[in-house]
Formats: sequence, structure tokens, C-alpha cells
Amino acid sequence: MRQDEPFPMEAVPSRVKNAILSRFKGRWPSVQEVAQISDKDWLASPGVGKIILSQIRKITDSPKQRYNPNQHWLTDAELLARLEFLQKELRWIRRALRAMISKTGRTRSEFPERNWHGDDEMM
Repeated sequence: MRQDEPFPMEAVPSRVKNAILSRFKGRWPSVQEVAQISDKDWLASPGVGKIILSQIRKITDSPKQRYNPNQHWLTDAELLARLEFLQKELRWIRRALRAMISKTGRTRSEFPERNWHGDDEMM
């Protein structure tokens, strides 16, 4: 498995997947990013013990694996849950930005408008 590939969440139990997503604040990391975290730091992460750490290391330390097109990836429900989590996080970031902007006394007209997704009301 190449180090720049996304970490194969489908290959680990949900507890491991949740620990990794929590560590990376909901972002799906690469194998290299997961491998770069020391064992000490992993064990200090909530929900990560020796068993979960060993499951993570089986993947990050494993020799190259071949792509299997029949391998299970994320289900529609898992993708939808991930999308909902990311949308919730995006709304939180937008609220935080609005609060920061209002504290500086600036108005929206002072910032260039970038509405790539048609969601003016969000910002």
C-alpha cells in the first residue's frame, strides 16, 4: 500500500475507524499521516489502547498490498453519515468565521464573495 493513499478504514473495526477520524478531526488521513503518529501519542488518544494501536500498525507497517476491486469500501449509509458530519463541521466553521468577522467590525462587503456551492445564506 502506498503511503499517500487514504488509510483503508474499511479494513479496520469501527472503533479503530472512529479513533482515527477523531484524531484527525473528521478528516480521512493518508496511510503516511497515520503512520507518522507515535505509539505514545496514539495511546494518549481517547479510545485507543494496545489492541487498537496494534490494528492500526498492522496496516501502516504492512508490506504493499494489491488493489482488490471486490474489496468492500464505504456503504451508502457510511458515506451519508460522513457527509452529514462534514456538513455539520462546515456549519460550525462558518459560524466561527462570522463571529470573528463581527468582532473585527468588518462587513461582508469587505470580503470577496466566493459562492462555489450556492450557499449564500450559510456565510
